[in-house]
Amino acid sequence: MIGQREALRLFGCEVFDPEGHRIGIVGQLFLDDRTEQPVWITVQTGLFGTNESFVPLRGAAFDGDTLTVAVRKAAVRHAPRVPLDDGDLPPKQEQALYLYYGIAYADDPRFG
Repeated sequence: MIGQREALRLFGCEVFDPEGHRIGIVGQLFLDDRTEQPVWITVQTGLFGTNESFVPLRGAAFDGDTLTVAVRKAAVRHAPRVPLDDGDLPPKQEQALYLYYGIAYADDPRFG
C-alpha cells in the first residue's frame, strides 16, 4: 500500500502496467476523504501528455523512481473520462471509476 509519505514523491514519476508497458506520467493525486490515504492518481497520457486518466493506487508498487500499477495500459486508455470540478472527484464519477476498475465502492451498498 502506498502511504502519504510515498505519495508525495509520486508526482512526475513514470507509470508502468504489470507487464512493464509505460502508461505515462503521474499528474495528480487524490485522497480518500475519510481516511486521507491516497487512492487515485491521474496519469498524463497521449502525445505531450495531453490526456489525463484516473488510475487506482490499489495494488500499486512504488520503488522510489517508478510506479507500477495493478491495471493494464489498455484499461487506463479506455477508462471513463472524468471532468474535475474545483479539483475534487465528484462522487458519481468516482463510483463509475470504481465500477469500471472492478473495485468495491464502500459508500454505496451496491459496491460494498
